[in-house]
Amino acid sequence: SMVHDNQRFVVALRFVEKGESMATIVAWLLNRLKSIGISIKRAYLDKGFCSLPVLKTLKRRKIKFILPIPVRGKLGGVRKLFEASGSHQTTYRLTSPKPGALEISAVAVKKYSKGRYKRKGARWFAYAVAGLSKSVEPHQVFEMYRQRFGIETSYRQMNQVRARTTSRNPVIRLLLVGLAFILFNLYIANRQQFAICLKNPAKPFSKFWLTLRRLARMLAHAVENLYDLADVVSRHALVALS
Repeated sequence: SMVHDNQRFVVALRFVEKGESMATIVAWLLNRLKSIGISIKRAYLDKGFCSLPVLKTLKRRKIKFILPIPVRGKLGGVRKLFEASGSHQTTYRLTSPKPGALEISAVAVKKYSKGRYKRKGARWFAYAVAGLSKSVEPHQVFEMYRQRFGIETSYRQMNQVRARTTSRNPVIRLLLVGLAFILFNLYIANRQQFAICLKNPAKPFSKFWLTLRRLARMLAHAVENLYDLADVVSRHALVALS
């Protein structure tokens, strides 16, 4: 997924085979973006991608990124970054039995929950980063990464226009997901244009008049009218009543 002009789009979809490495998936995605002429300003990856092979792939391709470093265990590891009194930028040596070790730029962010989410006290977050301007403060890194959470929202919205099937064929199931994302992308790309075209200057107008759920209902009605499905349902209902 990508964010462009504060709008989120899904631009690539593929099967992940059993045993396929994260580095292979990342390399494929980067190649795919390059092939369709999309340049990356900065990559925001899920913490599941935090591994030496992935970091080396990003570094080799000179990709700017922000990637959470998973906190495991109660002692040592990335927790060493949390020994400071406050948020800071530093370096961290990531090690792994097979790929070896890699020194990376890291940002540790200390956030105070202030009673939110039924938590009290401070909570630490660690990020592997690359290509950050010197003027970027640690707390800004936390806010920058929050942009990624909107991508998860797009997956939930996609389900509003995804067709359902009882088939267990993964090709068919992925096809339906892909078609749903195409509809979602078209909705996002044209939402503002719809608002401009439908706006009545004499009345206040919300740009959210055309919601994705409403668009899904409109498409469903269009399909029913195209194939006379409404008449079929009506005839079957009359037969059942008789």
